[in-house]
Amino acid sequence: MNSSIEEQIQSFRESHNRLTKVLRERQKRRKLQLNSVKEFKKKNPSDNIKASENSKKPSVNKVEHRQQQYQGEKQTSGQESEKTIRNDYCQYFVDSGRRPQNFIRDTELSQRFDEYPKLKELTKMKDSLVKSMATPPTYLKADLRTFDLKSLGIKFDVILIDPPLEEKSPLVAGTNPDYWTYDEIISLFDNVAANPSFIFIWSGDSDGLDRGRQLLLKWGYRRCEDIVWIKTNKKWEGSRFIEPRSIFQRTKEHCIMGIRGTVRRSTDGHFIHCNVDTDVIISEEPPFGSTAKPEELYHIIEHFCLGRRRLELFGEDHNIRPGWLTIGTGLSSSNFDATRYAKYFEPSGYLLGSTTEIENLRPKSPPLRDNSTSKLGGSSGAIMKSKSKKQNNNVMTVPQLTPISAYRWIPTMDVNVYGK
Repeated sequence: MNSSIEEQIQSFRESHNRLTKVLRERQKRRKLQLNSVKEFKKKNPSDNIKASENSKKPSVNKVEHRQQQYQGEKQTSGQESEKTIRNDYCQYFVDSGRRPQNFIRDTELSQRFDEYPKLKELTKMKDSLVKSMATPPTYLKADLRTFDLKSLGIKFDVILIDPPLEEKSPLVAGTNPDYWTYDEIISLFDNVAANPSFIFIWSGDSDGLDRGRQLLLKWGYRRCEDIVWIKTNKKWEGSRFIEPRSIFQRTKEHCIMGIRGTVRRSTDGHFIHCNVDTDVIISEEPPFGSTAKPEELYHIIEHFCLGRRRLELFGEDHNIRPGWLTIGTGLSSSNFDATRYAKYFEPSGYLLGSTTEIENLRPKSPPLRDNSTSKLGGSSGAIMKSKSKKQNNNVMTVPQLTPISAYRWIPTMDVNVYGK
């Protein structure tokens, strides 16, 4: 009997404790609601008038009005907190030196297209095709001030250059006259660069952009793109170098792209595949003093240009890569042989080629228009022209312009990018 009574007492105690907890939680919620309503009324005095008007209504309306006020207060407080979170990135950069671009998600190549299955599949197929057709890694230790590039015995579809930087500023690509003189420039690229071909020059930032464009003009290239490398500092804090003349902290570098010859993306799909990659690279800045550049640039070049003859100047050991010929004084050894290197392109040619799956997935330009269906180019166009001449005999004649439809249809950006 005693044990049963004790069990009942214990059960009553437990139920009482549970009930008190529930009541306390309800009281807390009620206090929070009342406090929020009071604060809301203080911030918005105009609502007091509305509350007095609603006091004449039934009590149910009062409860609904208070709930609406409470929800409005929650929304406003949520917006303020969201704004503070966004602004904290700037303040966090000031306090800690961590750059805002560190918080951009999916910047790595392996994760970038997880939400875009078609682009992810296209990238995989392009990478596998480039890997299967790539030449063995080839490198040559040579001083470019004295080495004759004509002795390579081959012309290249892509040339990548990372010029020596100025000693005063590590963000400005220098045009050292010891390496490049005006008399040697034209003959140099006439013997090395194919027609058509592309060139990529790392020009740093600031004054380097102007110097890079000057190099393109001297070498017979037209600037068509500008790739931006945004540097993150997830592994270290602060800024390693701040220029005394700079207004902002410079955390990016530019790679200028030029074209030699004429290439149209609407008709030359065997040589170029456009709009596969973006012109922005986000990756970690290398250790201080290193000349390493992001590996993603190689992917951009290999996805874009289908020419397999690729040359990199001023390269080092970390630049050695399948499908590329690397030349520079920073290399530790050489394995280049002109005869053997030329044979890499004899059986299959110098083009990478493509597949049906890649052609179905990659972005393309609109097809060319048929000139025969032109309204001004056919017989009806001739009749319209003859009528206009008879009507304007007494007016000074203006030279007839060739109708736009008589030309091949090309997107507007191709005029500046891929030549006339």
